[in-house]
Amino acid sequence: METSLPTVHSHRSRAVPTALKPRKKPIQTRSTVTVDAIVEATIRILRQDGWAACTTTRIAALAGVSVGSLYQYFPNRNAIAVEIIRQRTRTYLAAVLAADLTGAATPGETVDRAIAAFVIEKRKGLDVSLALRDALPEVQGRQTIIEEARRFVPALQAKLAAAGAGTTAPLQLAVALAAVEGAVWEIMAQDEAAIERPEAIAALSRVFKAAAGFSPAAAGR
Repeated sequence: METSLPTVHSHRSRAVPTALKPRKKPIQTRSTVTVDAIVEATIRILRQDGWAACTTTRIAALAGVSVGSLYQYFPNRNAIAVEIIRQRTRTYLAAVLAADLTGAATPGETVDRAIAAFVIEKRKGLDVSLALRDALPEVQGRQTIIEEARRFVPALQAKLAAAGAGTTAPLQLAVALAAVEGAVWEIMAQDEAAIERPEAIAALSRVFKAAAGFSPAAAGR
């Protein structure tokens, strides 16, 4: 379920509290299977009954492991939620890195295609995102998303440059990714169904271009 990450560059950020970190990383195949089962069970419960129903007892039962085994990897349900947020953020941004940006007529169209790839992937797990929405402040979800997004900045910078969108400073790209994520939640706060509409891509693309420092002329608008 993990996605290979691009090279990580050093960035200053607040450390994730210990209570929100996994207790240990799975190394052996058996451990990986256990962690995957716990994460998948949590996602199933989120989809069916929401965050309030995600107790560690219920998660463990659905995953087919003991509560003690669950606690070997995650200290609480919040840490599982953080792992889900991390994995989903990686999936969304990996989709952007995998998008075909060749042939775009303008830098602006290049960005449009990248944002479209992000939104398409985001829609696939929208029910889980919505189920976790109320838990985001409790598990510092926004901070987790931004931390993961920062790790993709060098690869995204290279991707956009190779596609003819020019070179944008890493700091500006990090700000742009955070701005898009914030805009997604603002859109859904106004109207949950809005993210499903084509105009959402255009709106998010404008947010990204503005935050990344694309001039109107360079953006092809």
